[in-house]
Amino acid sequence: MKKRSTIVASLAFALAAPAASAQSTAFTHTVEGYFMGASMTGTAGAGPVTGDVNLTSSKIFENLQFGAMADYRGEAPKWAVTADVIYMGLGATGTGDGGRATAEVDMDEWLVEATGSYRFSPVFEAVGGVRYTSLKTAIELRKPLETTTTKASADWVDPLVGARLALPLSEAFAFTFRGMIGGFGVGCDFTWDVDARLKWHVSKSVGLSVGYRYLDQDYEKDGGFKWDVVSQGPLAGASLTF
Repeated sequence: MKKRSTIVASLAFALAAPAASAQSTAFTHTVEGYFMGASMTGTAGAGPVTGDVNLTSSKIFENLQFGAMADYRGEAPKWAVTADVIYMGLGATGTGDGGRATAEVDMDEWLVEATGSYRFSPVFEAVGGVRYTSLKTAIELRKPLETTTTKASADWVDPLVGARLALPLSEAFAFTFRGMIGGFGVGCDFTWDVDARLKWHVSKSVGLSVGYRYLDQDYEKDGGFKWDVVSQGPLAGASLTF
């Protein structure tokens, strides 16, 4: 009887070991859609025209024609890959010269980021990657006897390096913080951003998060295009892990 018990226990351990090993090396995918109540401040210009940017989150929402924000994180026990995409289409109309002139302004902005990270401890990761930025603006000025259109665009890629902290607060809650610097004259002269979020794991598959993001970009190219702007604001999202 004792020998039989030993054999049964050995078989149970042998069957459980591969399952535990598979679980420890499992690769998970998390997809999140989120909304950011962003404001923009700084200086922007194209050619000889340069002006101050001061758009509150309410103004951006008021002039938002279309927006989409989503991110992805693929995670293994020691490393992870991420992607983040932000698109905003803004449009505004104004009048001047006693109502005799009308100006229509349209701006499209893309921010696409891809990173990879290596986990040195359960809470600390070193991160590296790239961010692609694309900006397109069009201004149409209509007067009684003429209409003029001015267009400007720029796109660039910034290398990024930084770190990420993931601090479990309980079984259901966690706090994450990521800080990045980059540009180094390759795209921007310099850029940096921080992203802090409180995450609630509603279940094994569903999560909710709230947080804050701050992004500073200082870019200038030959021809007079300038984008020295800070985008910042609170965010909220919902995610699915599988």
